[in-house]
Amino acid sequence: MKAYYHAWRHLLRTVVPLLTSIRVQGQHYVPRTGPCLIVSNHLSIADPPILLAYIPRQAHWMTKAEAFEQWPLSWLLPPGEPIKVHRGKPDRQALREAENYLKRGEAVVIYAEGTRSRRAEAQEARAGVVFLAQRTGAPIVPVGIAGSERIFSKRFPWYRRAAVRLTFGPPFYLEELGPVARHNRDELAQRVMARVAALLPPGYRGIYEALLPTPADAAATPAASGAPAAALAERDEQA
Repeated sequence: MKAYYHAWRHLLRTVVPLLTSIRVQGQHYVPRTGPCLIVSNHLSIADPPILLAYIPRQAHWMTKAEAFEQWPLSWLLPPGEPIKVHRGKPDRQALREAENYLKRGEAVVIYAEGTRSRRAEAQEARAGVVFLAQRTGAPIVPVGIAGSERIFSKRFPWYRRAAVRLTFGPPFYLEELGPVARHNRDELAQRVMARVAALLPPGYRGIYEALLPTPADAAATPAASGAPAAALAERDEQA
């Protein structure tokens, strides 16, 4: 299965730049070995093959169960051993499966928002990402993808060679965002998503736009990777 997965990845590394005008940054932030929770926003059915092409290791993808029965979604699904997620309520079986992969030192990809954004903006994250990070201690690698929502359209022309930006951020641990407890999982999920939003261009950051530092603030802050969480904390104190 590993050979099949990497064959698909190398094929997509050829196809994706032909079908999109893609710019990729920060791939070196993805650990090559050990557990790793890769957390991305989600804009398009094109996101899985784009991410698969540029994540430099095999990963297990948390994927909505209905996608396995829908074309072309079923064709676009990453190969390997995806994790079927039944939406509408917390899927404990899917979370346990993802937890087991992480505890075995493997990588798991999760869309923190739980569904595609219809407005091409970052949405509120679900607590599943916090549950997995807390239970396994795996480092979190944030990923921001922008522009993929323009590849396919319901109107003619149905396809266009859109400009896509894919940015991987530095890995971090859940504990860096504040105390971890069951009662604040939702709050921590938003802090994780703020790290993802920080990698997106203005206009894609949605509800997190006001929480992120301005260029002047970022230049004055030595630890830029902690800025989104700090902004959230400041907002909480003001509230």
